[in-house]
Amino acid sequence: SLLDFLSPQPMEWFWSAVATARRSFYEALRHGEPQVLHFVDETFSAQNFPQASEHELRQRRRTWQELLRRFQKYGHFSTGNLVTPLEGGDACFTEMLQAISLSQSRVWCESYIFDNSRVAEIFFTALRDAASRGLDVVLLVDYIGAFALRQDWVRELRNAGCDVVFFNPVLPASLCVGPISFRDHRKIMICDEVGFCGGMNIQEEVGEELFGTSRFYDVHAKLQGPCVADLAEVFRDSLKEAGGHVVRNPIDPPARIEPGVYVQILQSNVRQRRRTLQKVMAKSIDGAHESVLLTTAYFFPPTFLKGALLRVPARGAHLSLLLSGSSDFFPLPGDLLAQSHFLRNFLRDTSEERVKVYLYEKRHMHAKHMCVDGVFSTIGSFNFDLYSARRNLEVGVAVFDRNFALKMQDLHMKRVAESRRSFYSDWMYHQPLVRAACAVAFSLVRLSGRNVFDGLDCFQRKWLLRKASLTFLLEEQSAQFIATSMMWGLE
Repeated sequence: SLLDFLSPQPMEWFWSAVATARRSFYEALRHGEPQVLHFVDETFSAQNFPQASEHELRQRRRTWQELLRRFQKYGHFSTGNLVTPLEGGDACFTEMLQAISLSQSRVWCESYIFDNSRVAEIFFTALRDAASRGLDVVLLVDYIGAFALRQDWVRELRNAGCDVVFFNPVLPASLCVGPISFRDHRKIMICDEVGFCGGMNIQEEVGEELFGTSRFYDVHAKLQGPCVADLAEVFRDSLKEAGGHVVRNPIDPPARIEPGVYVQILQSNVRQRRRTLQKVMAKSIDGAHESVLLTTAYFFPPTFLKGALLRVPARGAHLSLLLSGSSDFFPLPGDLLAQSHFLRNFLRDTSEERVKVYLYEKRHMHAKHMCVDGVFSTIGSFNFDLYSARRNLEVGVAVFDRNFALKMQDLHMKRVAESRRSFYSDWMYHQPLVRAACAVAFSLVRLSGRNVFDGLDCFQRKWLLRKASLTFLLEEQSAQFIATSMMWGLE
């Protein structure tokens, strides 16, 4: 029986492995603990928080020391880094193209969307020229997101020596690595010792006067320091998930930049049961003492993130949500309808004093960043929806630094000043026909996000336990089943 399988003697090897892993984990924590204590003590000082009492500062130090200790098991972390926020496509694309032109060894690019626009052609030319110079160039794009990528560009890149990889193509079936809904939503670029990560795709919608149409508002981050090697590991993970036909070795960590900041690279890979990005975001929201400033698109979060957000005002902290008030769906704004249904219930259950919701209507809000207590920030490809939480490959950068957090707060508040605040009393939350349309849209979004329809739920713990139990019964007790089934009349 399964109880025999779980008995102490057959499971000795298992508990021995667990003990070894636990010892390794705590050794790593002890190695990183002085760095954590240093950064937390330096951050929560009377100079940074002049209004806080010494008792409040001690309490916040304890909270964030414990949080950062827990977070260390969720991904690689390092100090001595420089992280620069890049607001808008023009600023971001200019930095990325310059980094490509200055690279001397490698250019690794990963994007969910790579269209056939003018800005995409500029990046295609830069990648082709880099490959022609003898650099190691890899372009990894999602098959669905980059469906508009021109095939003649692909041929030219490959002829120049660039490896072009399409993630999870529908055809041919031999290259398919999962259900059609399993997509690579990460946005990563590695140019020698410089990295880029955030919410921007290679498309004209995010560009402005220089590179596009200004339809989307987005924010990216430029990374320098040892964290670039950790970001490269996530890129290598994406190559592996794409089928492993193209592989790359780990890169050496770049030199530290003093004084530098504390950075942790997080990811979501449901097939490998890595949900470190979701766990850190939820736990950091739960650890907020003062405020949570969240900027995101497609706001219909899963239950665990919704619960974390609802607990923010319950603890007396302030929650500011900056969401999109302009849709990128055509012809029906299904994302806004579903978001409105969620917001109606969310605003009903929270107080207007501590929860403020803003809708940015000038452009489609595509940025994805968060700031907690003015010290902890995240930026990446993760949307607060079911697709990012349960399905897509995602990546995020977590930064514990007061100055960087203030920059992210400024970006949030600058767009808040241009947005319209939404209240529970707004007419759209109470008009019957609008409410019905919003409820239908939300139900369709929730239904389409369920893993049970795409097979990815087989990577959850309960399914793995069922599989292990069934495998044990079939392998270990098949002879007993066959023998007893042949004993007719046995009672």
